Amino acid sequence: MQETLDQIIIFAISFIANLFASVSGGGAGFIQFPVLILMGLPFAQALGTHKIAVVFLGLGAIIKKKRKEGKFNLDKRLSYLLLLVGCPSVVLGTYIVLQVPAHIAEIFVGLITVASGIYTFYKKEFGVKHDFVMTKTRLAIGIILIILIGMFSGSLSSGSGLFGTMCFVMVFGLDLKSAILHTMLFIGTIWNAVGAITVSQVVSIYWPWVPTMVIATFLGSYLGASLLYKLNVNSIRIIFSCVSLLSGFILIGKAIM
Repeated sequence: MQETLDQIIIFAISFIANLFASVSGGGAGFIQFPVLILMGLPFAQALGTHKIAVVFLGLGAIIKKKRKEGKFNLDKRLSYLLLLVGCPSVVLGTYIVLQVPAHIAEIFVGLITVASGIYTFYKKEFGVKHDFVMTKTRLAIGIILIILIGMFSGSLSSGSGLFGTMCFVMVFGLDLKSAILHTMLFIGTIWNAVGAITVSQVVSIYWPWVPTMVIATFLGSYLGASLLYKLNVNSIRIIFSCVSLLSGFILIGKAIM
């Protein structure tokens, strides 16, 4: 009976978290990951279990994108950086978090996330495509941010999607919908797969919950991606801000409990 109740809770939380994450460009880890810990999984085991399931956040959104438009318009330079710089950073972050307590970092990231939500709420033009001149300084900043976001993705499993979306908009000049596509493909799918493989080598995965989480994650992200194509940029910006604020407060609360 308890196991059935746990499965229902896991499905509901995973579905809702990934529904909003696929619309806003991240945030599933802030909700889904802490719930696994609150339900009794050790930090490392919760991290690995979450990462295996959240890979399907990206897959659900990508499949919907493919069916909707039939093609991907990816920024080649950004894509190469996310693969060649981001993936090693994910591995590094994963190994670091398994050795160091993360609650202080969680509070720090939570505060940044809340600030990001406030900023994007009041920044009316956030997510509108800008024709930036990619200077060497801007590119260097972008690379540093990708390294940091990759390490967040590998370690805290929270913040990488939202921070990645902000980076793609503010540094690389992508519009918000395109930024979310890059987030779903590279951070949601590829980075999380790399993180899942890395952490599964050193900790055990709680497999009884994985099938339920995978199904809920895929369905939530697929439906969320459907909503994404129907919403205008301003609506997505508001959702992004709300998810950032909620996610930040949840992460801070989890860290100080």
